[in-house]
Amino acid sequence: MLKIKKSYFILTILAFIFALFSGGNLPYSIFYCLLLVLIITSIYIYFVRKSLNIDVVSDKKEIIAGQNNNIIIKVYNDSIFPISYMEVENSLLKRVMKKYRGDIISININSNKFIKKDINIPIRGDYRLGSTTSIVSDIFGVFTWKNSYNHNETIKVYPNIYPLNSIKIKGANLREFNTKTVMKELNKGPESLETIKNIREYRIGDSYRRVNWKVTAKHGKLFVKEYESSESPRIHVFLDLRKDPFSLDKDGVREEDVVEFFLSLINYMQEKSANSQVIIIGENAEVFNISNKEHLEGLKTRMVSKYSEGRGKLPLFMKKFMFNVNKKSAVVIVTYDMSKENIDYFISLSAEGYQVTLFYLDKIPKVSYDAISHMLNKGINCYSIEEIR
Repeated sequence: MLKIKKSYFILTILAFIFALFSGGNLPYSIFYCLLLVLIITSIYIYFVRKSLNIDVVSDKKEIIAGQNNNIIIKVYNDSIFPISYMEVENSLLKRVMKKYRGDIISININSNKFIKKDINIPIRGDYRLGSTTSIVSDIFGVFTWKNSYNHNETIKVYPNIYPLNSIKIKGANLREFNTKTVMKELNKGPESLETIKNIREYRIGDSYRRVNWKVTAKHGKLFVKEYESSESPRIHVFLDLRKDPFSLDKDGVREEDVVEFFLSLINYMQEKSANSQVIIIGENAEVFNISNKEHLEGLKTRMVSKYSEGRGKLPLFMKKFMFNVNKKSAVVIVTYDMSKENIDYFISLSAEGYQVTLFYLDKIPKVSYDAISHMLNKGINCYSIEEIR
């Protein structure tokens, strides 16, 4: 978008009219000087518009929330004129840096300038490098040219997964899990404890103990056995990601805390070879069966773009799945909503025979102390996410 300074344009017209009616060298000299400046600045802006280009690159395409990353704004001036004054502002930097107001730079003839910014993105998501706006003015301020450059590349920010200390989860077949005994990894234990589920081609990282030599000899390439362990416990994990509980969480910080803990918990279960069925409750319910690291990576990738959404009551969502959950099974709930209705439902699950473990994040610290004590008395394991991080 090109703007001309209206006062200068009007002054030039008035100088022309005055010179036309009054005549003389001085009026015409003033008019010609004004006109010459107008012509020169027009030529200047024309060449700058054709020769200026801006690109934005990121040092890392994938990072973990809270990890530092560098954004570089590359400004190229291929014109025959220097740029004495230029404003540069990037939309992504404006979004993630509170004090960012853009940069003012100057560039010589046929040269470039790189603007490096160190950023820290605390919230998961796919972040486009956005658009960069440039504003260029000539030295007289007659013309101002504003242009926007779009950048389609993205930075994928994964939730942070952190190590957890020993957590006791209620449920049948969880004795080894809770006593910190490291179980044999799924698909790598002895065949006496496992049943063969499938035969597939060898992949890098597979144990040679799993090679099926008979099939390998027949086909001339390595085939391995996949096992389904009867020893691996199954834990049902409900993540409450409805929008209502996070309505006051404007910056998304509390939601990020919940999601990071949730993934850290699933990772902790995988480290102990515990299979889990994950039910994410939002506008709709999404179900994931996690039995290996690949499944965990898939869940982590999904959570990059999975935000709180939808309305409705948590018990109504959970009831649809509890019919298929065996009594005495481990039921884990991760929530930010410690309403009386939810607490009563958790207690009712425990009364029905389900082994319930609750991980909660309080909107107001200590507000649920009495309710937590009541649930502990009813046989529910309760953990504050803030206290066990």
